[in-house]
Amino acid sequence: MVDVAGGGRPGRGKVLVVGMDGLRFDRLTLPQPPAGGTPISLRSPSNAPVLHGLMAQGAHGTSLLPYGEADGQAENGPSTSMAYTDSGPGWSSVLTGVWPDRHGVTGNDFVGADFARYPDFLTRAVTARPGLRTAAVVSWPELVRRGVLGAAIGRRVHYDGESDGYDTADRLVARTAARWLTEDDPDVVFVYFGATDEAGHATGPLSPAYDHALLAQDTHLGRLLEAINARRSAPGRADEHWTVLVTTDHGHLDTGGHGGDTRAEQEVFVILAEPGVPDGTRLDAPRLIDIAPTVLDRLGIPVDPVWGLQGRALPRPTPPGETLGASSGPGRSGQSSPPPTSPPTSEWS
Repeated sequence: MVDVAGGGRPGRGKVLVVGMDGLRFDRLTLPQPPAGGTPISLRSPSNAPVLHGLMAQGAHGTSLLPYGEADGQAENGPSTSMAYTDSGPGWSSVLTGVWPDRHGVTGNDFVGADFARYPDFLTRAVTARPGLRTAAVVSWPELVRRGVLGAAIGRRVHYDGESDGYDTADRLVARTAARWLTEDDPDVVFVYFGATDEAGHATGPLSPAYDHALLAQDTHLGRLLEAINARRSAPGRADEHWTVLVTTDHGHLDTGGHGGDTRAEQEVFVILAEPGVPDGTRLDAPRLIDIAPTVLDRLGIPVDPVWGLQGRALPRPTPPGETLGASSGPGRSGQSSPPPTSPPTSEWS
């Protein structure tokens, strides 16, 4: 397991958010064997060793999306609920910190999007603190083309998984993100992988192809964590405090596909790794909309109530020597503590 959490008190806050499209949480966890034997279907953690390691050494939890079409998979036409359980609404919620009733995205057509009022968390960060180095690299180009990831982000790179295949595009995403983490000095990075969703649509989330896509994305994640871990031994970087968040946008039916309101489609997860998190901590129903305020909190940027965010920052771990009642950071109220150091002065280039 790559050690990204480290220990001690936090230094300069930096954040990596990794999105894995259409990843069903139950494909990460192991079913309990029945009394008297181990079923053939019992899955080994080797299908996603890096993700399993993050969960074991960090924190994780699940929740259900508050939307989905009762009549199942439909990606065209108006939504009769808040939205379809599709990628457009899901990633818009992750990035903006509000649900579809505010950001306006109800399907993958992005009709009604209001990213001017509810921008992504990277845009929020660099607007609140000019000089922060922000970067995003994705294999679903719509996230850039449709403005979910705004133009104010220092580096926006998209590869075309729709045209080139997500296996290929995800490899390019991982290579680009690893290079940034190794050679440059980003403060907050968003990375998106799409192969699990592509496999889920093609053969369902119970298939060998889905397992293959999951393992590939797990390997990509490991490469990014290794790059972060290597930074800690570099001159001038020993004080970096990295928070790593991994999440998804929706689930999949056993037969493949999503958009509806079943648990298989609505269940999402958040994995959190950062210094001080006790091993195997369970998060209390973390939501997609909690990602954005958590990122801002770890960067030391207070959430302005005028922004209208619906999410709340996930709790910080209690530093050694402090009690649970001490003011060591925000709880579910989302109130942020001051940044531990002054922001960087040089521009991201």
